[in-house]
Amino acid sequence: MGTHPTDESATLTELGPDQLRVLNTLVIVENLPMFAIFRQVLEGLGIRNVVHGRNVKVSIEALMTEPIDLVIVDDLMPVDGVKFLNLLRKGSQKLPHAVPVMFVTARAERERILAARDAGASEIMLKPFTALQLRARLETTVQKPREFVESSAYVGPDRRRRSEEGAAVERRTTERGDRRQLSNPVVLD
Repeated sequence: MGTHPTDESATLTELGPDQLRVLNTLVIVENLPMFAIFRQVLEGLGIRNVVHGRNVKVSIEALMTEPIDLVIVDDLMPVDGVKFLNLLRKGSQKLPHAVPVMFVTARAERERILAARDAGASEIMLKPFTALQLRARLETTVQKPREFVESSAYVGPDRRRRSEEGAAVERRTTERGDRRQLSNPVVLD
């Protein structure tokens, strides 16, 4: 994960260097060497404004005082990443609760991944990861942001993935077990 990326991973494909340079990214991770890895990869992709959220207090302060465009939260914090997502998405009205959040974890259990998704993660990435994997997740998060949903049951990015044509399969069923037909169907994860 060098600071001099190959042509293949030089920048996020649709975003120019000037746009990346001003993308304010908050990386929430307690471990300083892990933060250094994130910063090195992000800077290699052209992102210059990388803020270290070494704990929840510092991260909340940064979110309330700085214009943060993207949050990357490592799930190995003293307060876990799912709890942080819940705090961000459903906490104080002063927090920018609609900011995209990339959830990074070494815990690949289905329950953990679903908990992160249900807490409002925009994207989820498993560790260990490569610079190319991080770049792909950044492209998805920044270039194809999901619509933000706020309801009594859920606050966060739309959990459904839409296809290119907008066609999709509806997997929710009625009480009788029949599949519902939608006039504008969407793809569900």
